[in-house]
Formats: sequence, C-alpha cells, structure tokens
Amino acid sequence: MDKIIKVLVLAAVIALGYLTFMSVYTPVQFDKIQQQREEVLQKRLKKIANYQDAFEDVHHRFATADELVAFLDSGKLFYVMAEGDYTDAMREQGLTESDAAAKGLIRRDTIWVSAKDSLVKDGTDVTRLYDLPVGSARIQVDTAFISQIIGLDTILVPVFEARVPFEDYLSDQDKSRLKDKERMAKEKAKGYPGLRIGSLTEVKMTGNWE
Repeated sequence: MDKIIKVLVLAAVIALGYLTFMSVYTPVQFDKIQQQREEVLQKRLKKIANYQDAFEDVHHRFATADELVAFLDSGKLFYVMAEGDYTDAMREQGLTESDAAAKGLIRRDTIWVSAKDSLVKDGTDVTRLYDLPVGSARIQVDTAFISQIIGLDTILVPVFEARVPFEDYLSDQDKSRLKDKERMAKEKAKGYPGLRIGSLTEVKMTGNWE
C-alpha cells in the first residue's frame, strides 16, 4: 500500500513539475517564434510601403495588391535630371521654373526607368511578396482616399494599409497564448491584433511596431 502511495505521489510530483515547466516554457517559446516571424514580416511590410510610395509618385494613388506586383514586374519610374538652379532672380523676373527651362536657363529632363531594375535589385520574388512564413494566408492590402483640409480647400489624399493578423502567422502556436496576445493588442489605443503598416483613416507610412 505504501509503495502504491509513493508511486502516486511521485507521479503527482512529476505531473506538477511538468505543468509548471510548460507554464513557463510555452509563453517563452511562443514569444520566441513570434519575434522570429515578425522580423521577417516587418521587413516585408516595409518593402511593400516603399514600393507603394514609388507607385504613388507615378500614379498619384496607391496600388491594389495585384497592381503593385504588375508595377514591380513591368512598370516604369521617372527621375528628373536637373541642371542649373531656379533662382530668386528668375522668380523676381516673373519666370516660372518651366519658363526658365524653356529659355535654356536651367534644364529639367524626365527619364523613365524600369521599376524592377530600380526597386527590386535585392532579388525579391515579387510574385511571393504577400506570402507569410507559415500557412496559406497572405498579407492583405487595401487602398482608399480620405478628405483633408488644406487652407480653405478640401482635397482627397490617397492612403493605403497592408496588414496581417496574429492568427494568420501564429495559428500553429499555443491557442491560449494567442488569445492573450490578441486581447492585449485590442486593449491598446488604435490597437490591432497583428502587424500593420499604413492606415485607411490617416496619412501614414509607418508600421504599428515602430
């Protein structure tokens, strides 16, 4: 009888030790994997923001997910080659910058170049731009225009947002810890349970981790 009790006590101690270990190990392991995956995704989201900025320079709006890939594959960027300075003296003479260029006082040439050659020098596979480190979900991209008052005028300003929720890249991890992460993120001001760059409600090009 004593032997049975000892065995049961030992089993209980082992079980308690295991539960205690897992209660510490699981959050630590979850956070480690989250950090590793988010480092990859943060770089990807920053790239998307940079690509969107280049697209907007040309088209005066932001691109849908598919439009951005097409732009990076076969689109064009322009650069203005400038020679000579548009001076105060020219301005005082009533000359605009275009007038000065037409008179040969300065030179402004627009040069068009390949978006791929300019923006994707690091070998990024743009067909996988929205892929996640795990799972089949993808980074989501939305665009819009918002009203902004400039002086007495109201203008429409293009905005974009790229995002990926926790559940899309951490769903293979501990469910309880995932729920805790989502809850804590939502409790923050303008909190989003995941990674997000840009905004559909304000002019912004930074990420929510910055």
